[in-house]
Amino acid sequence: MSSSITWCAWGLAGAFFTLVALPLASSSPYPTPSRPDWSEPPAPVAMASASASGFSLASASSAPVPAETVRLVTPVKTLSIRRPIGDAPDAEHERPVVTASLGKYQAREPGYEQQMAAAPSMDDAAPVETPRPTAPRIRPTADQVSEYLWEVYQRQPVKKDRGGDFSWKDPAAANRMGKTLQAYVIVGMDTDFRELVYHAGKAMDAAGVEWTIVSGFRDDWRQSIASGLKARTGFSRHGGSQAVGGYGHGRAVDIGHVDRERNDEVWRWLDNNGAKYGLHRPYRFDPPHVEPRVEWRRLASALRRERVGAAAVAAAETREPSADTRPAASRKSRGIRVAHARTSRPARNGRRHN
Repeated sequence: MSSSITWCAWGLAGAFFTLVALPLASSSPYPTPSRPDWSEPPAPVAMASASASGFSLASASSAPVPAETVRLVTPVKTLSIRRPIGDAPDAEHERPVVTASLGKYQAREPGYEQQMAAAPSMDDAAPVETPRPTAPRIRPTADQVSEYLWEVYQRQPVKKDRGGDFSWKDPAAANRMGKTLQAYVIVGMDTDFRELVYHAGKAMDAAGVEWTIVSGFRDDWRQSIASGLKARTGFSRHGGSQAVGGYGHGRAVDIGHVDRERNDEVWRWLDNNGAKYGLHRPYRFDPPHVEPRVEWRRLASALRRERVGAAAVAAAETREPSADTRPAASRKSRGIRVAHARTSRPARNGRRHN
């Protein structure tokens, strides 16, 4: 009995493998092109045109398409409108055909193919450089005091003292600090101290004394390479970090004559007139050395107000002349008009003033 069941099971398995599994394994997963939908579409059909009420209408969707084929493309409806006969516009602004695209593609204007054929290819065209955005230029404001002192410093290009030529030391110190020579030597001095030296220098120029700045600001490194009689590194009044606070706080300057043989003229003038500008020479063993006196900041503030105020008044006078500088005829005519206005003004009670 058990052997019969075994042979029956084997027979059913063989029949299932032969009739079901083997045909499925040998079949193709792709459908057979048995329907006309899979046939090759014919060549594009030319668009037909129809006219109605003087307008010309052309539509790709209205063209006859064979019933046995289905086109696998997205149809684009294009509408071309012509102006009716009898409504003739100016020839200059005439656009004979207005084309609108109703699909997802933009319609091309008439003559587009000819324009593209005449245009140079992208390979032959010169590359177009995109202009780089430029930052707005910021014009620096000229500092009247610093510009004048820098001009005085340059009056004597070669710097010498009893120790020899030291013209290379200031540029080397400026380069080491990453500043220009003008910013190092002049701007390194205190603002109020520069104001005092400015006014004293202008007075010397007016007196005919050809003075110059031999040495301005000096940082610690510049002081360390100085020669001769000098203060310790860091304790120089020219800009030592321990004495005054470093860059921007220099409170000393060495001055002299353009002709070094006449330095006594500059020093003598400063001894006689320096107190007026808050300056003096404190060390007789170092004649070129100049420092501020007591209460020098208050004096510098007063001199600055005087300089800025005088400049503002001068600018105002150049913009508009004062009443005293007007011609006499203009003042006289203005007085006549005022007098006439006073005599012709009616009073509150209806009478005129006499």
